[in-house]
Amino acid sequence: MTLLNRICALTPRMQLLLAGVALSLGFAPFELWPFSIAALVVLARQVALAPRLKTAAAYALVFGMAHGVTAVYWLPWAFYHDSDSYAFAIFGGGLASSGIAFWIALGYVLAASVAWRWRQNTGAFLAVFGTLLVVVDVMRMLTPYGFPWLPLGMVWVGNSPNPPLLAQLAHVGGAPLLSALVVLVAMLVATLKPKAWLSAALLIASLASYGAWRTFTPVVQDGPMVRIVQPNLGAHKWDPVRRWDFLRETLWIATTPNPQGTPDVVPDVIVLPETGIPFLLAETPEAFAMVQAALGPSVTLITGSIRQERTTPPHFYNTVQSLYAGTIVSSADKRLLVPFGEYIPLRSVLDKLPLPVTLRVLSQARTDFTHGTAPMNLMTPFGLMTGLICYEGIFPFFVASQAQGAVALVNVTNDAWFTGTSALYQHAALQRLRAIETGLPLLRSANTGISMVVDGHGRIVKALPAGQTGVLDVRLPQALPRTVWINIVPE
Repeated sequence: MTLLNRICALTPRMQLLLAGVALSLGFAPFELWPFSIAALVVLARQVALAPRLKTAAAYALVFGMAHGVTAVYWLPWAFYHDSDSYAFAIFGGGLASSGIAFWIALGYVLAASVAWRWRQNTGAFLAVFGTLLVVVDVMRMLTPYGFPWLPLGMVWVGNSPNPPLLAQLAHVGGAPLLSALVVLVAMLVATLKPKAWLSAALLIASLASYGAWRTFTPVVQDGPMVRIVQPNLGAHKWDPVRRWDFLRETLWIATTPNPQGTPDVVPDVIVLPETGIPFLLAETPEAFAMVQAALGPSVTLITGSIRQERTTPPHFYNTVQSLYAGTIVSSADKRLLVPFGEYIPLRSVLDKLPLPVTLRVLSQARTDFTHGTAPMNLMTPFGLMTGLICYEGIFPFFVASQAQGAVALVNVTNDAWFTGTSALYQHAALQRLRAIETGLPLLRSANTGISMVVDGHGRIVKALPAGQTGVLDVRLPQALPRTVWINIVPE
């Protein structure tokens, strides 16, 4: 019996369990996007064959949970990195992973429950089901609580250095359009009609042809010399004593001639990762003087840092700042904070719940960051740049609204929490898609990787793998003409 026959012999729930896992295999780092298409086909067929509405919803729940768990399995590991506590990883990370997986699954349950009523008409069923899948996908992109970590269109954006050909239409309709195209291909295949299969094949071939045409001419690199720094240093930056060593080490890496390139490069811009300078720069003159002495007056520094407003109580901001000629030129405070990572939602309510001691202590020991409200603008001598801190870059509407008039996107992040997991590659691919949508070059500095420079076609100009200390010296690629996606997203 062939493998296909064995799969077909399984119960519908087992088939959907495997299909949910297969959907996750379409994303980076695996990039087996035909598996994702096949997974959506299996889901559509089984929902249509379900004898009752309750069964159709159960099928979609199994599929969604299988995909959700395999998509965010790394969350407990991130919780452990954050706390060094197995209890926090098990209780906090396990609860977060299960909750997000259930949230993802609810979208599939909703689509299946509504579309099932049209099951007697294959064309109508697939049209309604496919439309609802896209609507749910787009809704997740609109707010921080939607958690658009793996929109369906992301299966066509991986980590290959070459520009992703199938994703080039993102400059017209962003991630929503890519998701719609992925679903359209799957629904055409799900009809089980040869003419529809031919249409799906022609659609994919057309996307690839358009992508090849659009990216045929390389983007010109004639901007300022940019140095992306990947310190690959540990968490001792938060130690009150050792953080001075951290700052010295970071500055040494940032100013040492690049061993991989020309040693006489003098950068115009240096980019450090999220909290690359773990000091309140405006209030720590010793740290500020150390930075200026290392860089000199003619270099623009873009770095993640912490900013404080001396209110009662004081407000702290996770920020990215640009420094030039001995002054802090601009600060962009993070607007989309990570729930439970950078602030505790409904803290007053949670403090009254009978939580395990470990979770309660960790919650009470944390100081919440405050949400920024101003545009994410970074002023530099070379033009306006859009600062994106960590996962702010996974929200396509937010990035487009902030990137109006910018010459580049700058993503500073610390992905050490994801070390050794697929999240490293998925996060990098998500940021890469923002470059295609906006037509702007992306400068990405990640403490432990993956750091990279990406042009407006999504081509990786240079990159540093995870777990490696080093710098990237690259001429800033030109921004492409203003994209349709930038035009249709309001500021």
